[in-house]
Order: sequence, then structure tokens, then C-alpha cells
Amino acid sequence: MAGILARVTAILAAAAGTALLTAGWSAPGDPSGTQRFVLTTHSVEATPVYRAVATGVFSATGTARAASDAPTAPLKVTFPKGTLLIGLVAPGRESHAINTTTCAVAYTETGARFTVATGTGKYKGISGRGTGTLKVTFRLPKLSNGKCDESTTATPVAGSATSFIDVTGPVTLP
Repeated sequence: MAGILARVTAILAAAAGTALLTAGWSAPGDPSGTQRFVLTTHSVEATPVYRAVATGVFSATGTARAASDAPTAPLKVTFPKGTLLIGLVAPGRESHAINTTTCAVAYTETGARFTVATGTGKYKGISGRGTGTLKVTFRLPKLSNGKCDESTTATPVAGSATSFIDVTGPVTLP
């Protein structure tokens, strides 16, 4: 279990940087305010592609993926009018559970801190920070003895994984 959680944590750290910021409302055209980014995927890849939705100071939909293969790489979020990076500054409080009957795993990290920066296009000069929640659920395969395969090489059962990143905080656009 520790090996799988370490792998999930590494994936989240890479992808969590591209978390979503949850929104407060700001007036149209206001260059600063509360922004929300929500990222979701069903992929079990080491560097999954997330569906990204932004609301708040600006609204957009696009994709997010780790900017590199480094475990601490920020997430590069690509929207139709530009890109930005969401980076993990400090991990939050982790919790996890495994159901030894169904082999379902649930991992949650709350209070993680993120930065938003390095924009291009419409988002050039963006700066901000936020806190977020990461949630990952999946089902492990079972071994021939009926126990859950908790080895570091175990791969989640196809179609069973869901990752959700939700980040909220203040941002400023120039």
C-alpha cells in the first residue's frame, strides 16, 4: 500500500500543480479576484491529461498536463487564449483508505498550497496563489489468493480511476 500511495502522491504532485482554483465572483473585466480551477481525469498514466475548467476572474475550458516528467513539475494549463502554470508549493494533509474486500482505494489531500504564474497570451503576467483539494479513487487488481495487489508495480483496474483537483484563490491579471 505504501508503494502505491507513494506513486499516487508523485502523480498528484506532478499533476496537482495544475489544480483548479474555486471561484468567488468578480465584476466583468476586473483583472483581480478569486479564481477557481477544477481538473478532472480518468487516466492512470503517470502524466495524465486533465480536463480543466476555470471560473472567476476569467472563464475558460481546456486541458492540463505536467510541464515535464519531474515529480514536482507544475501543471501547464492550456486554454484557447493562452497558457499558465499551476505549481504545488506545499502539500496538504493526506489521508487514504483501502477496502480490502473490493480493493477500492481512496486518497485525499486537503489544504495543499498552489501558485499560478507564467502565463502566455491572454494570461501573460498572471500571478496568484490558492489552496486546494486533491482526490483520487481507483480499484486495485486482486491476486490469485484473493488479496489486493498492493505492490509498487500494481496498476489500477482499467476504467476505475478518477482524479479530481480543485484549487481556489486570488489571482491578478495585468
